[in-house]
Amino acid sequence: MLNIHRLLIAYAVAIPLALMLGYLVATPDLASIAALGFVLFCLALPLVIRWHHALLIVVWNSALMLGFMPGQPRLWLVVAAMAFAMAAVNHVTGLKSSLRAPELTKPLLFLLAVVVVTARYRGGLGSRVLGGSGYGGRGYIYILGAIIGYFALTAQRIPIDKSERMVKWFFLSGLTFILSNLLYVLGPAFYVLYNFISSDFVGTQVAVDYGQNVVERFGGLGPAATAIFCFVLARWGIRRIFEWDKPWRLMLLIVAIGAALFSGFRSQVGLLGAFFVMQFMVEGLWKTAFLPLFCLLLALCLTPMLLFANKMPPAVQRSLAVFLPIFPVEINPDVRVEALNSTQWRHEMWSEVYPEVPRYLLIGKGYSIDPVDLYLTEQATQSGLLNNYELSIVAGDYHNGPLSVLIPFGMFGAIAVLWLLGAGVKVLYWNYRYGDARLRQVNMTLLSFFLTQCIFFFFVFGAISSQLVMFLGILGLNVSLNGGVCRRPAVARQTAPSSPLAVPVPAA
Repeated sequence: MLNIHRLLIAYAVAIPLALMLGYLVATPDLASIAALGFVLFCLALPLVIRWHHALLIVVWNSALMLGFMPGQPRLWLVVAAMAFAMAAVNHVTGLKSSLRAPELTKPLLFLLAVVVVTARYRGGLGSRVLGGSGYGGRGYIYILGAIIGYFALTAQRIPIDKSERMVKWFFLSGLTFILSNLLYVLGPAFYVLYNFISSDFVGTQVAVDYGQNVVERFGGLGPAATAIFCFVLARWGIRRIFEWDKPWRLMLLIVAIGAALFSGFRSQVGLLGAFFVMQFMVEGLWKTAFLPLFCLLLALCLTPMLLFANKMPPAVQRSLAVFLPIFPVEINPDVRVEALNSTQWRHEMWSEVYPEVPRYLLIGKGYSIDPVDLYLTEQATQSGLLNNYELSIVAGDYHNGPLSVLIPFGMFGAIAVLWLLGAGVKVLYWNYRYGDARLRQVNMTLLSFFLTQCIFFFFVFGAISSQLVMFLGILGLNVSLNGGVCRRPAVARQTAPSSPLAVPVPAA
């Protein structure tokens, strides 16, 4: 009889719920999507509690988002908050203790203090996302979310037998960025899915359709190419990619390079090239016969591409424009002009922003944006009264790593970021040098990728509000894989045994 009562209660709950969900699916407006997402979240809550750490690793580099929530946060941000809360409960109750990495904890707490103080004195936390009247709070939220996410990643260790699987999904989740471009190609019937997929990389496609750009670029292919490239190097390394009995490894690498070329972004091609060179150096292959072999292979592959660059699709031509400062690449004049204008646009903006740095050295400008200033600048830019980079300056989008730290957070923010990145390199090197031999290839790739991203952050392109999550994701995964920070094994002090024939000499 008791089982019958349980069954009737289940039906009494499930049938109205199914009817309500069916109605919500049939009327896909924003409120319906929000209600549907809440129901699905409640149903999935037991799984989230059990697998929150693995789920955070899987979604960290993904394009998934929650468009029906205020501010349209990325999914990793929400999962990081939940995982951090669960880790805090486990720590307080004594069920689990977090991994220790004091070399990273100190600069992170210092950076957290700088961000909070800046937000307190310059404003920005009370943004429209939280019901305020200003803009700019998104930058603060994503920096704080990245810090919280790091502590959630280091809340527990990844077992060695699961390390390969976790590293694979940590990188390959970046393939979801392809969906951003794919949904736009499929048409308006699929645009509702942009409530769950970030549309950050589809802007260049839209600009071409409205006559604002010449080259149609597929931005989502950029992070997807990086995802495949990192996975291949972390799984097999450069040496094992070229094993002739396993050709699919080399094919994956070629697919990643092709995706980077079709993305249309010069920085993406430069990033993968610098990453490959850095991995080549860290693996020590520059001291072997691989060095002349790769130089020959590079010349054989690159020469035909540069000679016949003008025959390739416009997106590929724009990617190959990265070689313009070195080689006189013959590409379409319109593509060349667009690429050169993009570079000139950045240089002009930097030349105007750098004189402002001393003004914000003590206390940074923060991320607070007056909506009236933003509106007036936009109108003046459209009417030609201001240069077209003025809107980016007002929005705090400087396309430059050092400026993205110095202007918002001043001298103390720069100290915090330099301290964090320096400590990160040290921790990654120690785990590579003294960690478990079974994790050597993964640790090597994480070190190489981190160094490459640091170089690009300072010298090519950077934005601390969006790239801090990438830096801390690499560090958090590395600490979780290695169970903390691996240090040099203590060497027992060798003392020479005293000779039985030695006779102590009395003092004079």
